Amino acid sequence: NPNISEESEYRTRVIEQKRLIAEMNASSEKENEILIMEGDYEPKQFFHRIKGLEGEKEGGARCTPCFELRLFETARIAAEGGYDFFTTTLSISPLKNAVLLNEIASRASDLYQVSHLPSDFKKKNGYKRSVELSKEHELYRQDYCGCIFSKMQREEQLPREETIEENT
Repeated sequence: NPNISEESEYRTRVIEQKRLIAEMNASSEKENEILIMEGDYEPKQFFHRIKGLEGEKEGGARCTPCFELRLFETARIAAEGGYDFFTTTLSISPLKNAVLLNEIASRASDLYQVSHLPSDFKKKNGYKRSVELSKEHELYRQDYCGCIFSKMQREEQLPREETIEENT
């Protein structure tokens, strides 16, 4: 995802994803092998798309063009690759609007003529389960979405949270 800043964070996430997929593939049948297709790291696309929305909070107006950027690209790749469906794991986050994600993915589905599998992975304790699985597989978990703006927002919150914890 080209919104992820800095590049070292992007690389860390790619390495972790590849590690998990290799782990999963090692314990599955060959016909169930999971493939990873790393996209191009092009943060300039993201910054161009969100120009003027830099001050928005995570979950605000800045997220929509980011979602569009990724979901339309995912749909394009799914269509070109002849895949039956595409979806996104973004709906696992309590900070992400699954309705909005599914609406954008539906438009991408229509444009590229590839089916979208609607999701809201946070339902039925999905987020909680993702945390459990992350611990089980010893996965790196970041505490912000990925863009530099969500990172700055998180860093602003940390001193307040640490102060609250110290006073309790």
